[in-house]
Amino acid sequence: AGCAVSGHGLIVCGDPVCDSSDLAAFMKELEEYAKPQHLETILLFVLEKNLPVYHSLGMGCYKTGEEATFNVQNWSISGGKMAKVRSSWHTAQHYGLTVSEYMPWESRDPEIERQFTDITRQWLQEKHTSQLQFCVGSLMFDRKCDKRYFYAADPEGVIQGINVLNPYCSGKGWIVDIMRRRDGSPHGVMELLFHDIMEKIRAEGALYASLGVAPFFNTMDEDHPALLEKQEHYIFDHMNYIYGFKPLQEAKAKFQPMWTNVYLICHPKHMTPWMDMAALSVLDSQGFSDYVHAFLEMQKAKWEAEAK
Repeated sequence: AGCAVSGHGLIVCGDPVCDSSDLAAFMKELEEYAKPQHLETILLFVLEKNLPVYHSLGMGCYKTGEEATFNVQNWSISGGKMAKVRSSWHTAQHYGLTVSEYMPWESRDPEIERQFTDITRQWLQEKHTSQLQFCVGSLMFDRKCDKRYFYAADPEGVIQGINVLNPYCSGKGWIVDIMRRRDGSPHGVMELLFHDIMEKIRAEGALYASLGVAPFFNTMDEDHPALLEKQEHYIFDHMNYIYGFKPLQEAKAKFQPMWTNVYLICHPKHMTPWMDMAALSVLDSQGFSDYVHAFLEMQKAKWEAEAK
């Protein structure tokens, strides 16, 4: 789990990396560290299975989205529900796209890395906020790590889409941390990448895969949604100009994942506006003011559309 301090908030991304039997003890040590510094603890995107531990420690629990997970050994593009994915995969093959894995730790290729970087830069230019950090990874070509890099290229060698994977579940699974395509790429490039990657890691014996969290998805399905969960639901439905949480969820949903709940955990028990600001400031590379700027741009776009 990543960790950062913002204002009076100690922000942790995910559940602490430890044995489940040690989680309660670890959290108590974390609170002992935070208390003398007057830091409020916030854990983002934690797993539902660990909620009893957090509840026992008197922490607040709020649903904050769902994760798109897969059983690698059983997943396929056959069947009626996967018809659109299957059609898109065939279309990408028709264009002559092929999927390859780039292994920079064996041999560096400046041209491949340039194209990865160009696609990322182009993708960022389409966003109305700066690059998210902390819970979204970077390419990290200059730092040896256990990431895996896959790309789909056309017959001319132009890379049309990229996926970057991180290991999880003690090496039994892979999570797609980065999933981007070139502007104007042929239809089906993402479907081709995901299908071929799943085939490869299945053959290697992987058990699990994930497309990561769809933030703020289904936060109103709790029996008595809290104010924070209602706010998340509103952002998911009405503020896609700023980041596009709904299109992100829809892009993951087409692969027919198993959706699992994820939560925000905090201490003190009740989230405050200052805790919200601390979490947002950590997530956005330009801080909380970036969201304010994007919100004002969204309002301006609405006013201009209504004036026409």
